[in-house]
Amino acid sequence: MRSNFRPNIRLVTNIFLVIGTFAVAVKITPIAEVYKEKNLCIKYLKHQIDRDKLIKRLKIVKQANPSSICDSILKS
Repeated sequence: MRSNFRPNIRLVTNIFLVIGTFAVAVKITPIAEVYKEKNLCIKYLKHQIDRDKLIKRLKIVKQANPSSICDSILKS
């Protein structure tokens, strides 16, 4: 009878690679969100997007001052 040890090791290794890939992707997602907010603020401060579009994309209230919010986002 032939041993199935090697194919089983390959299968387990592939499963761990898939799990590891998804774990890295989940961990990177919040970092991407921070850079997205920073890029939006930079575009706003360079007058490339208007105030309403910034408020909509950052999901902030209209009474808030986008410049002060962007300052705090860029400092973080």
